[in-house]
Amino acid sequence: MQSAREVAFFLKKRADIEEEYGKKMIKLAQSTNEAYERTHPDPKTFGTTWLSFLKVHEKIGEQRVKFATDIVEVADDVHIMCKDIEKSRKQIKETGNKHERTRLDSELALDKCKQKYYTSSEEWEKAILVRNNGDGDHYPKKGLFKSNKSPAQLKKLVDDSCTKADQAHSLYKHQLVTTNATRHDYFNSQLPSDLITLKSVDDECCAAIKYQLARYGYIYEKSLVADGYALDNDDGLGLRSLTQKIDYRLDMDDAVRDYTEKAMLFNKSDIPYREYAMSPAAINILKPNPVFGVDLTRLMQRDKQEVPMIVKKCAEAIEAHGLRTVGIYRVSGTSTQIHRLKNEFDRDCASVDLNTEENLSDINNITSVLKLWFRELPDSLFPRSSYEQFMKAAKIENDRMRVLGLHTVINDLPDAHYATMKYIMKHLYNVQQNQEFNKMTSANLSTIFSMTLIAGDQNTSITSQDSHRLADTQWQVKVIQTILEKYHLIFELEE
Repeated sequence: MQSAREVAFFLKKRADIEEEYGKKMIKLAQSTNEAYERTHPDPKTFGTTWLSFLKVHEKIGEQRVKFATDIVEVADDVHIMCKDIEKSRKQIKETGNKHERTRLDSELALDKCKQKYYTSSEEWEKAILVRNNGDGDHYPKKGLFKSNKSPAQLKKLVDDSCTKADQAHSLYKHQLVTTNATRHDYFNSQLPSDLITLKSVDDECCAAIKYQLARYGYIYEKSLVADGYALDNDDGLGLRSLTQKIDYRLDMDDAVRDYTEKAMLFNKSDIPYREYAMSPAAINILKPNPVFGVDLTRLMQRDKQEVPMIVKKCAEAIEAHGLRTVGIYRVSGTSTQIHRLKNEFDRDCASVDLNTEENLSDINNITSVLKLWFRELPDSLFPRSSYEQFMKAAKIENDRMRVLGLHTVINDLPDAHYATMKYIMKHLYNVQQNQEFNKMTSANLSTIFSMTLIAGDQNTSITSQDSHRLADTQWQVKVIQTILEKYHLIFELEE
């Protein structure tokens, strides 16, 4: 833009002094040359061409000025173009600032939500520790805990702080999604669009300058035939020849490169979720006997039950209230309710009552928490050590021999895995027996539970294990489907 203004200024001046001719013309060309060199120590293709323009004018300082009117017209066009370009650049800048403010405001809101979540979680943790310790050894009795409270008051304090922490957690995660979406939109759409628009405006300006200078050169040549050699000689120093040397794309690349070296870099990746990390003491209070993420054999030894209590409770509630629900196990529940049930089971599995109105309002919450429990087992229900044996049995073409092969592998499983597998397969068998109502055939159930119940080989890495699981998907489904369809042949009846 500065270059365009200088061109317009020069042409206006050139028209004003054209009649005076002579020394004044030489003086103007020299002064403009010196001024430009001072303000542009590193001229680009335009700057180099412009300085050559001024040298030509020094040579033809005594030429006539009959084309003054034409020069004024060119100067006016450049001036109008400058105003239009300046207006467009201002609008683009305002739009870009608005987009950036939106992103910064969203990030600020996220920081506030995150701080509120951490503060609420810390208060919840303090309340839990105070209720557990009774005497408040971990924290001095001041502020909220300055007086002794009854167990009922402490329980209410824990419940209230838990509710506030849950609300702050939900608000934080919601704001996190919103902020990441805003950032994604800003860096992938708005910012590139603003830069492209700005570049197109600058390209238009450069092209217009180049055109007007070429136009000026043509008028100059036509008016000053007598000085034709100075205007367009074989050395390529004529005005029209010089304009062809202007490479505004190269100038733009150099300008962007110079700016990039000085500008700060943006981190365009999404802001990760940072969960509040509770102390081990608080976790032990909240989950004295957890059931999620605990090995089946350890659960059986700890709870003295062959089939984990959570599996029995979920299966019994589903068979009592959900066997005829369309899409059972296929439709997911609500994430907040699933998280609530998981925490209740981890806190005290025996006290969980799934037959309440809240828990039965959506049976899919119970099916989802049961699938989640299976997914979080350290070693899946179908152990990694037996993965290859299951896959070999599934690939047997003869139905009778396939059933016999699966029966042999299952009988060799650890007691906890065998008992739990027998129970859950009997439950899924009961579900598919009601497929007339719930539309869940053995094929549907096998597809859903194959990746949940069957893990990869323990001797392979995580990356190769994932690729093997993907390649073996059809055989994993075949294992579950065969067991469901031949349940009474694979598992010996206890009667």
